[in-house]
Amino acid sequence: MSALRLLFIECSPRGDKATSSEFGRHLLSAITTRIGHEVIVTKRHIGSESLPPISAAYAESSLLPAAEARARFPGQLDISDRLIDELKAADLLVIATPVHNFTVPAALKAWIDYVVRNDVTFKKSPEGKVGLLNDRPTLIAVTSGGAMFCDPPRQPDFFRPYLHAVLGVIGLHDVSFAQSTGLAISSEPFAEVERQASAWAESHLDQLLSAVDSN
Repeated sequence: MSALRLLFIECSPRGDKATSSEFGRHLLSAITTRIGHEVIVTKRHIGSESLPPISAAYAESSLLPAAEARARFPGQLDISDRLIDELKAADLLVIATPVHNFTVPAALKAWIDYVVRNDVTFKKSPEGKVGLLNDRPTLIAVTSGGAMFCDPPRQPDFFRPYLHAVLGVIGLHDVSFAQSTGLAISSEPFAEVERQASAWAESHLDQLLSAVDSN
């Protein structure tokens, strides 16, 4: 059996203090332990190794067909190309991220802006944008200090609807969420993260890995 190629993205700027990174690493460990064969992990820490802001040239290129964009803006698309290549190579995408102000942090938004690219990862049609990437399981490992994702809701949730919509634009529809919330009121947030990661893995990991195997 060929190795599983996994892209692991960490989005928090808080380094070792980041509960989202800790949560994601616990889930990553559970995946690599349970998968039963070799896993090749590509890691990108966009929280501490920030992507540069979108340039005027890159923004202009997004209005053009891919071939014309490359001809007019040589070298301006290198970062986007590299991030898209990493994504294309992955059998499984895991994003470890906090919630910032009810939605995704700036670091993750920058990554999204580089991989959602006209005529490369999506194309325009009369019915709207159509994804060009092959679908693959995507796991969002998200932590929050507050009471996010409650039913009934206590805080607005622009996080999950946005990620479903924007990842769907490029063809990633098999998106699931593992969440560890309310950590600001926990006396031991890292212990709580580990507990919730174990609980999620126990109840949901087999389903995720089944989706990976079926791709």
